[in-house]
Amino acid sequence: MFVRKFLIILAFLVLLSCRTEKKDLIQRFLIVDNWSFCQEGDTTFFPASIPGTIHTDLFRNKIIEDPYYGCNEEALQWIGECNWIYKTEFVVDKSLLSKTKIFLVFEGLDTFSEVFLNGENVLVSNNMHRKWTVDCKDFLVIGKNTLEVRFISALSKAAEDSISLGYKIPGGKWAFSRKAAYHFGWDWGPKFITSGIFKPVYIESWDYHRPGDFYVFTKEIGEESANIRLLYQIESEITEKAVVKISDTNTGEVFTKQKVDLAPGNNEYVIDFIVKNPAIWWSNGLGEPNIYELSIELHTESGYSYIKELPFGIRTLKAVLEDDEIGQALYIELNGQKVYAKGANYIPQNSFITEVTKQNYQDIINLAVESNMNMIRVWGGGIYENDIFYELCNRNGIMVWQDFMFACSMYPGNDDFVENVTQEATQQVKRLRNHSNIALWCGNNEVDEGWHNWGWQKSYSISSGDSAIIWEGYKKVFHQLLPDIVNEIDPQRFYLSTSPLYGWGRAKSMTHGSSHYWGVWWGLQPAEMYLEKVPRFMSEFGLQALPTLSTIRSFQNAEDDYLFSPSLNCHQKHPTGFENIAKYLNMESLKANNLEELIYYSQIVQAKGIGLAIEAQRRAKPYCMGTLYWQLNDCWPVVSWSGTDFFGNWKALQYRIRDLFDDVMVSIVDNKEILEAYVVSDRLEDSNGKFIISIVDFFGNRKDVFSEDLVLKANSSKSILSEKLDKIFSGVNMNEVMVEAVFIDESGKRYINQKFFAKLGNVKLYKPNIKHKVAPTEGGFIVTLNSDIFAAYVQLYLSEDNAHFDKNFFHLFPNEEIVVFCKSDLSLRDFLKQLKIFCLNNNQTIDYEAN
Repeated sequence: MFVRKFLIILAFLVLLSCRTEKKDLIQRFLIVDNWSFCQEGDTTFFPASIPGTIHTDLFRNKIIEDPYYGCNEEALQWIGECNWIYKTEFVVDKSLLSKTKIFLVFEGLDTFSEVFLNGENVLVSNNMHRKWTVDCKDFLVIGKNTLEVRFISALSKAAEDSISLGYKIPGGKWAFSRKAAYHFGWDWGPKFITSGIFKPVYIESWDYHRPGDFYVFTKEIGEESANIRLLYQIESEITEKAVVKISDTNTGEVFTKQKVDLAPGNNEYVIDFIVKNPAIWWSNGLGEPNIYELSIELHTESGYSYIKELPFGIRTLKAVLEDDEIGQALYIELNGQKVYAKGANYIPQNSFITEVTKQNYQDIINLAVESNMNMIRVWGGGIYENDIFYELCNRNGIMVWQDFMFACSMYPGNDDFVENVTQEATQQVKRLRNHSNIALWCGNNEVDEGWHNWGWQKSYSISSGDSAIIWEGYKKVFHQLLPDIVNEIDPQRFYLSTSPLYGWGRAKSMTHGSSHYWGVWWGLQPAEMYLEKVPRFMSEFGLQALPTLSTIRSFQNAEDDYLFSPSLNCHQKHPTGFENIAKYLNMESLKANNLEELIYYSQIVQAKGIGLAIEAQRRAKPYCMGTLYWQLNDCWPVVSWSGTDFFGNWKALQYRIRDLFDDVMVSIVDNKEILEAYVVSDRLEDSNGKFIISIVDFFGNRKDVFSEDLVLKANSSKSILSEKLDKIFSGVNMNEVMVEAVFIDESGKRYINQKFFAKLGNVKLYKPNIKHKVAPTEGGFIVTLNSDIFAAYVQLYLSEDNAHFDKNFFHLFPNEEIVVFCKSDLSLRDFLKQLKIFCLNNNQTIDYEAN
């Protein structure tokens, strides 16, 4: 009996392997051509791009000016107030219409729409975060078919839904629209109420079987093997035998090949397999982000096949929120190791999300890797990102803190809204759970804080009865619905209901879970307050700075390059942004007299302030186990908190981040009358090295004041020195020197931190003679610099074009040569014409030869 069964199975497998023609189980017919659009009530149609948005279609047809230029934003608000119609025609042949199942699929509709197929209303959408699928077999005809999508203004729909709800919802208009909140405007972004078909649209058809959701995860990692599990769903119309094969496409290794029986209805399978001697996935800085290129294949007895490929990292990864003697610790644990999270908050890369290219995604993840980050927080006021974003993070060792898309507003708790969110969250968790780098799900951004700390009840005149209804709605969504969905669909991951857990004005914000500290900037506290305000996990904090001059030139002409030009004001969205920047410059005894000085000073003040925070937080490990600054990027050219601007130009902050997020950080603290020095290690092994503290004057004279051989313990923060300032600075004026601390490890790598012990504007700097040479090289230019006297925070930039310098905002000592590579495709002549060099010494005009 056993032999007979074996021979039958063997014959079946041989039959599968010998087939020369494989038929796809699922067939897709893209509907992306011949689209046109018009405003409702008009009869003139214009060509449309799918995927796309109404604003980009209007711009490409030269109906509107560049939305990002000057103050055009204000003049384009009419677009979001209108309804728009998109339509196309496509041909269906007899073979397609003969399929058993035929579905029309919209992967993304923004946001409120009615879909008509051959004149029949087949779909009504109300959520841009959902995929929409409708059975269309009965509505198709052989030959020409018409498809029309009528978009309804999100503004008018929000107003309508607000009235029908019956009570006020505090926060933003986006509360009633499952639409990206930032489209309604933010303090770093414009208000563009988009609509359109922003993801692919297609017809999906099949006859016998449709593979559905699958879930691959690491069950356990042993010394010599890893246990992996696949959960697989297949919808079937007939009874049939099939084989599921799981392999690594890189090596060809087959992990398992299992026979399954398919029956009419929904089939669910649990397939366990073992990977021997697994290459483990590690986050950036701790090891290699090893990826298995999993191929999950389904082959049916009748000759149909389906293949799904998945980049998969074998690891154990979890976020932990646990009570301790202080409060509640929040940390990430990767492969059994506590990991200090280093990264930033990510917002959508463009106000018009279809304009983000694959190269844009590659560039932003390269930025994170180069900046020594290991985590990105996908902020809840944007979108659930495209798969390519998570895949690139995965391949580069970047963990993801994933918010659900709720931010800075209360939300309805009525049945229709909850059902809509249920579908959204279920779809998104199923889609994203296979990305092995996602560390946790977070319910919302600052919704709990807004309710308890922003005075909404008073400012919106909300009655106690309505307050109770609103809070019950909050709990229904964020304390019940979302955690239940995560626990059911993605039980391997932790769910955090909100971030922060407590507002920044409350003592518990420093002792419990995640914190958003905005006493600096919003509260106008000095950046030195970061030394005191160190939480368990800092998931938001920031200071604003202007972008580089070339970015400003993208939205205004050179003749408008003066302080607070109309165009510049239109690209500053914080209500007191420039006032705050001026106040923080004043705290450093700096005053900008022109636009270029304002750009430069704001950037070095931002870098210094955020640097103070990062050093304080990393020094405090394991009390504090995460630093995610606000913000990584911009969605348009703007004055903001970002470390890199819309065009990818690094501000001073990004260079500082790269140093302070390295696997070893040297920290110097001005603790009133005491100088303290630390070395912090994120390495998983002990390190031997030498620690040196020196006093360096601006003529290049160096005096070592402390030196010690030390063993730096793995994953630790070590206090090296605590000494009175008057002893450290004995015989010198603190305004005329800087302190340099360096740790040199056994490989000879140097980790350096340099610090002024005076306000930036009070440092006694001399007028330097900076000389530079430029030489073309592959991919750009080599700039070699030297100076006869110390030059502080030397910046290189181009006045018109975007460029990336591998070093910038550095200190240049006399008798020292620094070589900088600039990536650029300019000609040598144009590069020399645009190259500008600036330094903090420009604030001083002291002739050192006369002293």
